[in-house]
Amino acid sequence: MNANGRNPEPRVLSLLSASTEIVFRLGCGHMLVGRSHGCDDPPLATSLQVATAPKIDPSAPSRDIDVAVRAQSDSGGPVYHIRSQTVTACAPTVILTQEQCRICAVTEDDVRAACSDLPAAARIVTIKPTTLDDVLGDVGRIAAALGVPERGERLQKHLRARINAVAETTRPLAAPGRRPRVAHLEWLAPLMGSGYWIAELVEAAGGTMVHGARGGHSAVLPGPASLGDADVILLAPCGFSIERTRAELRSEALRREITGRAAWTDLPAVRAGRVYVADGNLFFNRSSCGVAEAAEIVAECLWEDELCGLYGHHGRYWVRLSELDAFCDREGASNTPPAVSSAPVPDDPPPKGVSTISGPGQSATGDSSAAHVRAQVDAIRAGDFNLAFDMNSAANQKRLGDAEAFSAVVQINSSFAQLALSGKDARALKLSPAPNNMVATADGSTREVEVMLLSSNGNAEEIQFVFQLAACRNGESWSWKTEGVRVVC
Repeated sequence: MNANGRNPEPRVLSLLSASTEIVFRLGCGHMLVGRSHGCDDPPLATSLQVATAPKIDPSAPSRDIDVAVRAQSDSGGPVYHIRSQTVTACAPTVILTQEQCRICAVTEDDVRAACSDLPAAARIVTIKPTTLDDVLGDVGRIAAALGVPERGERLQKHLRARINAVAETTRPLAAPGRRPRVAHLEWLAPLMGSGYWIAELVEAAGGTMVHGARGGHSAVLPGPASLGDADVILLAPCGFSIERTRAELRSEALRREITGRAAWTDLPAVRAGRVYVADGNLFFNRSSCGVAEAAEIVAECLWEDELCGLYGHHGRYWVRLSELDAFCDREGASNTPPAVSSAPVPDDPPPKGVSTISGPGQSATGDSSAAHVRAQVDAIRAGDFNLAFDMNSAANQKRLGDAEAFSAVVQINSSFAQLALSGKDARALKLSPAPNNMVATADGSTREVEVMLLSSNGNAEEIQFVFQLAACRNGESWSWKTEGVRVVC
């Protein structure tokens, strides 16, 4: 009991993106004290301390991720790293995790193995959904653990009513013999179907699931030819936004393996233009309140002539394959996957008020600001000005214009031209953060990194650069971007 004679509110550590969403939908977001690296919705959740990190690179191609995850899983070790000291610092009284899939998120066993010094009062609430009833039931279980059972009942009724409303709307359309056969692809390399609660959502939307069944596990498909029985193909890979799926579809490896083969292009759904891309990260892979939106998305896709746009999801959470490029190339689109620090990472929580910042392709270890500058210089020296330009902040990009103009600036300026020399002419670099360079701003931090060009005998030249960096929000994390570069005379 506290001073007011009431039980103190729970301190909640959510190690599953679905449970984080549910906590917020229950009006209990203020109880959260930490999250997993994958908890990115609602956006406010990303301000919480991060207590986990993947042991594989989440930005790698699908095939590489699959191979790495299977190898890690087969070894018997956890797929994720738990920052035990962060967990201890959060002092949770309720820990939310799952037991459905040890590849998808941290399990209860992982937590107990990594956090031997958990507070005695900490209660671990483990969910294991495989059906729609399980998903909605978990809403009630989490609500009860947070002391708000009545809110859980209200939210359960609301979600079920929305899904039932979808079924009522599609019932007149889905006459016998008219129910489209739907293949939802949960992974692209290898191709994987789905099941679990998704099959029930497809049924509510007026379709029939192929390569997946209610409560069933995702199955690996032998190849694209196996999709010949599908009238509709829905691409919503696990953890992938629409933009990330486009990047995967464009990869040379996937073209060789799937989309560039006649076995794909000759599929009835492909030839009929019935291939759709949806946000798998938010709606199709999380056992959360997003199941209602997922049912609506499927209904809009299946019944284009009648229902497209009815629920407001077309062009926002799903697009036709023929619209994919337009969606991803629109102004303001983010085609860079959120930066996620891979394990091993520092186990200690970062100082209060300081964000862990990662450079492109770098984990948040060591001096990632210097790593960002090194990577940008390497891109310039390799002649990859598109990549080097993308590493600038939005404001700097606006000043420069485009990658071609950026290239011209580098080549025209004699000092920058020396920095850009490559091959046998390239000069060694010495990078060092400037003193007193961490300055807190509303968007995170700014930093300066000094770059010295060294001659072949190791003496410093009279050319010194200072890269001014800004910490920019990149999905759930921060990353360094170059705000400007000045030459010190």
